[in-house]
Amino acid sequence: MAIKRFVNGFSIVCLLLVFFPLSGQTQNLKEFSTVDSLQVGDTFDFSITLDKNQEYDKITFPDSSHLGGTFEIRSRKQFKLSEYKDSVYYELQFFGTVDTLIPKLPVQLVKEQDTTTLYTKPVPVGFSSILAGNDESLRPLKPIFEFARAWWPYLLGFLILAITSYYAYQYYLQWQEQQLEEKERPTFTPTPFQNPLKEFRKSIQQLENAKLSTQEDYKAFYSDLGDAIRQYYESLYNLPALESTSGELLTMLRNGSIDQDLIDDTRAVLQEADMVKFAKFNPTPKQAERALQKAYNFLDRAQQIDGPRIDHLRRKHQAKMEAQREEFYEEHENSEKVNA
Repeated sequence: MAIKRFVNGFSIVCLLLVFFPLSGQTQNLKEFSTVDSLQVGDTFDFSITLDKNQEYDKITFPDSSHLGGTFEIRSRKQFKLSEYKDSVYYELQFFGTVDTLIPKLPVQLVKEQDTTTLYTKPVPVGFSSILAGNDESLRPLKPIFEFARAWWPYLLGFLILAITSYYAYQYYLQWQEQQLEEKERPTFTPTPFQNPLKEFRKSIQQLENAKLSTQEDYKAFYSDLGDAIRQYYESLYNLPALESTSGELLTMLRNGSIDQDLIDDTRAVLQEADMVKFAKFNPTPKQAERALQKAYNFLDRAQQIDGPRIDHLRRKHQAKMEAQREEFYEEHENSEKVNA
């Protein structure tokens, strides 16, 4: 009994050391993947656990920009397991066609003005072909067999064609009558709903093929990029973003309780745009590419945060259009009664 109590007590102490590490321990990253062999399009779980020896102002875990084109992040959840242990769980999707590696991924620890970067270990991932081993080589073609021709499929096809033609002609006559009635009656045309997320995506996609060779080209590029973000806030949050300076807009965002990740991406893009437009800063094509990637990060975060707000605006717009439709036809009916 004494030995059993000792073993149980030792196990509890080990578990406490795993999940609640001592504050004096060294900082350490651990990565874990649930699979070792994947097919194209498979999803799997991947996690990173950080053991730290102090509190930090900010901890930045890897995003999709660090994974290349072979892996794509489908979802991400971050947990604070204890005062000295943080963890992030990813659902990744695999798009490779050969054996590959999940590359070493950076985790940035920010304390005041100091930034420490730790890296995970690369994780090998095997590619599994859909073909079985016996099916990887082509098999010889089998001889072609000739069958006696039957006449009834032709008769059946003719009957189906005749019946289809008859109903198509009837439908055409009804459609013509409906068109004549609609020409005589005015039609209400609702204003389509402008989805701020779709408009923002369209704006930054147009900048992907921008030709950047002169300072004026860069000014136009950064100006359009900043205006796309400003237009998003103006359309969704009803803020005077287009007519405000970068500092004024950031102040409005902080006072409006906007998501901090959106504010950080907005600040990064607008500050760089102001440097190009007003401080005669000469960026490189690589810097412009990173600025565009920040805009895509903004788009990904906005889709997660602002989805419910956009759905509310869509329903509000539909209700407004329906009210305008009823008012339009009511006025038309009253006008017809007066003319009659």
